[in-house]
Amino acid sequence: MITSKRFGYGLCVLYELATREGGHHSARDLAQGYSVPEAFVRRLLLDLRRAGFVEAQKGRMGGYQLAHSPKEIKLGALIKALEPEEPVLIYGRLRRGTNMPADACPVAPFWKGVEAKFAASVAEATLADVIAQVGAPAKAAAPKRKTAGRRERARK
Repeated sequence: MITSKRFGYGLCVLYELATREGGHHSARDLAQGYSVPEAFVRRLLLDLRRAGFVEAQKGRMGGYQLAHSPKEIKLGALIKALEPEEPVLIYGRLRRGTNMPADACPVAPFWKGVEAKFAASVAEATLADVIAQVGAPAKAAAPKRKTAGRRERARK
């Protein structure tokens, strides 16, 4: 299944909002985590807000947060909100475009069946499923204290 970067990063943004501590998070913070332009993340967040996945709060302490629990966010709905066209399964070598199964291909029914099962699986999966499979990010460890230098150890 081929999806655009919008779906991939959109899912990452929702994952970050679901797993980060503290209320609202800015587009800048979310963009820095993935080294993508802030303007791209802002457009994603706008589309996610329009689709009802996130809520926005203006002001100094504003930002974005999930509008629903991760269990209520279906990936199929996310694909519909962020993808301009319905994704299709691509198989074979990619040369100058795509190589999709043609109706004349003798194995096309097999690939279409795989595509249908895959699409149904993705459509029913939730953000909570993603978090459970990937795991929540580890909290940053506290900075290590500097150990005593050679001179200080020699004095003791």
